[in-house]
Amino acid sequence: MVIPPAPPNPPLGPELATPSSLPVSTIFAQSIVNNDGDKRSVGPGQANFWDLTPAFGIGDGWNGQFAEAWTLGVTVGRRTREFNGDQTFAELTPLGPEMTEADGLKVVTLSTEAPFQANDTSAFLHAVPDARLQQKIDLTGAVSPVRLFWNGMWGTFRGNFSDEEAYMRVVLLDTNGAVLQTLFNVDRDGNRMGRWASARLDAYVGQQVVLSFEQRAFGQGAYIDDVTASDSSPRSRELVVNGDFSAGFDGWTVVRPKVAQNIRSGLRDVNGLDVQRTFYAQPNLLWARLTDTFHNRGASPVTATVTYTSFLGSYGAGIIYPLPGVDVGVGATPGGLAVWDGMAADLGTGRVAGRDAGFVFGAASSVDYLSATALQTVGGSNRVQVTFEITVPAGGTVTLANFLILTGTNTGLTATDAAARATEVDTQAADIVKNFRTNFVYQRGLTQAQLDTLKNF
Repeated sequence: MVIPPAPPNPPLGPELATPSSLPVSTIFAQSIVNNDGDKRSVGPGQANFWDLTPAFGIGDGWNGQFAEAWTLGVTVGRRTREFNGDQTFAELTPLGPEMTEADGLKVVTLSTEAPFQANDTSAFLHAVPDARLQQKIDLTGAVSPVRLFWNGMWGTFRGNFSDEEAYMRVVLLDTNGAVLQTLFNVDRDGNRMGRWASARLDAYVGQQVVLSFEQRAFGQGAYIDDVTASDSSPRSRELVVNGDFSAGFDGWTVVRPKVAQNIRSGLRDVNGLDVQRTFYAQPNLLWARLTDTFHNRGASPVTATVTYTSFLGSYGAGIIYPLPGVDVGVGATPGGLAVWDGMAADLGTGRVAGRDAGFVFGAASSVDYLSATALQTVGGSNRVQVTFEITVPAGGTVTLANFLILTGTNTGLTATDAAARATEVDTQAADIVKNFRTNFVYQRGLTQAQLDTLKNF
């Protein structure tokens, strides 16, 4: 008798955050399809990115959805202080869980999509902390000179932390992985070393070497194509296999790292409260989460007004509305807002509408916004402000979690009036509000202490 294996145990809770040594950056590309017809994307299959600022707000989303989202201020009594925008990359702490390609992480993929390819098919290195594309080249029987050529383009750095390392480089390694020579390098400031697209390998004749295209944290990625190396023997042998990627990755090795996309700020005293911010995003989901802890190290309770301010990229033309059919039981606050850009195009300035976005904040104390009421007008406000009234007990902590939603859709391109709805945002936002406590995906990457002290969900 064969006994069938027992079914896997259901998850007992979310996958909680733990300190990690995984590589991390402050730019997190979102692996969702651009389906709005707008060609602006971070990379192939990556419509937007989450772009952290030194104040631990979120930057422009790539497609002009906002200027900055979820900036934090704390008012105690009559004094208002902001969470200082002086974070450095060195003081940030990466946290688990680890992210891999199973979570939608893109490392190196094949692209036939402009502007992410040179000729037909190119290898695209995505904006991750460690993207490497490698091939072993056998020079044991080669005849000098040996010339290496490649085609392509490195991306642009988009990070906001001046001490964050970023580069695109072409490196020659020995078969044990030790660096023999850096053939080309461009850093975050545009400083270059070596010549892009060509090099001589004469010094390594008689050896086996590894050609490695490597990228760290460049915000728009890089593409590589037409890699060729030939020696000067009478028949001039081609030493690179499948250098045009017409056979996929045949002959090539993609190094597939694990990375952190859960990152914690340094600690700041904000009006007498110790405040720490944490950002989390899974690549293939529509949302990112900002979680803030407010700790009172004093001997008396502290009552504070916590204000989150976001500035939209629609500059007064945004159609903003509360989530339909969502009641979080706190009076007039709707649990979340959806936003789409009502200025579909401005031919005079070349402006194109930003993609849809959403804010989810649960049981807030108040929400302040002003929507435009018609297309192609600027009658609204570009500011959204969400406020929480909290009391932090002596020696205690209060935690607030807020979500930002980005999609690959642009409702403004097809809307006929301001009554149109960003349905993808609506659906995702409503699910977060209703199911935060029962769907562990929304809690993934929180600590138990954050869950135990969470106020707004």
